[in-house]
Amino acid sequence: MRKYRRFELYLNLNCNQKCLHCFNGRALRAAGKELGFSRLCAEMLRMRAKGFDWLSLLGGEPTIHPEIQKLVALGRKMGYRRVMTYSNGLKYADREFTAGMKKAGLTDTCLSVHGHDKRLHEAVTGVPGSFEKVLQAIENLKRRKVEITLILVLNALNKDKLKEMLRFYASKKIKRYMIFFLKYQGRLIESGSAAKKLMFRVSELGETLAEIPALAAAEKIKIQNIEHVPHCVVPENCRGLIAGNDYGGAEMVIQSGELLEVSRSHKGFLFKSACRACRYYRACAGIDPEYARVFGLGEFSPVK
Repeated sequence: MRKYRRFELYLNLNCNQKCLHCFNGRALRAAGKELGFSRLCAEMLRMRAKGFDWLSLLGGEPTIHPEIQKLVALGRKMGYRRVMTYSNGLKYADREFTAGMKKAGLTDTCLSVHGHDKRLHEAVTGVPGSFEKVLQAIENLKRRKVEITLILVLNALNKDKLKEMLRFYASKKIKRYMIFFLKYQGRLIESGSAAKKLMFRVSELGETLAEIPALAAAEKIKIQNIEHVPHCVVPENCRGLIAGNDYGGAEMVIQSGELLEVSRSHKGFLFKSACRACRYYRACAGIDPEYARVFGLGEFSPVK
């Protein structure tokens, strides 16, 4: 399979949803600024010249950037073989917008979903009707032959429904998935009791995760990776799916304009002294310090 070099570009900080676990904090959201169009184009061109051939556009919500279709089109003209958005799907519920993105050259999108029914999904998004819209987005993108990967963001409300979620979306012919654990930053730690209902101990999911490879094989779907969790609390048969601290060698532009290797974005994560003895130490992203403040470090131990 072809090996791509992936460049991640954060277009904005504003969003059209109000997800309780949004990792953009209050100060960032209030700033709401966007990198200028000329700066975005310059970074895209510079990284293309370095050999990057997969452009991922993120936010905030990248699809609400006023120049999103122009940026997609320019990315393809520059020679990026794949152009992807990471999105909540609301804009893709509009058939004309989806058609315009495909015409501009969009090849892939990742859609974040939080459940397989209205109650679970909208408990997180805070937007009535967002579940129906993400389902419509899936149909619109499939119709335009845009490759879809679903990001299943786990929380205390949906973690025990992971298998049901995978079966539900597999029935809609979605083949590729990523499983995200919560990032303990931004709105998740700023929203008090409203967000606390989403928090759970990552070790609680071990038994369910252990069944996922077999379920994936039965449903003929692919779990591409598991993110934001140390190897030691994941069953052995799932550890090869953990993205670790390199995310495929991608680089990204963060909102300050600093070019940053993604592996460096984990600076500040914790490791117990015993972690150095773990066979996954060099690949592990570490323990979120805010998670440790809430739940402690007792569930983490080195894999010999």
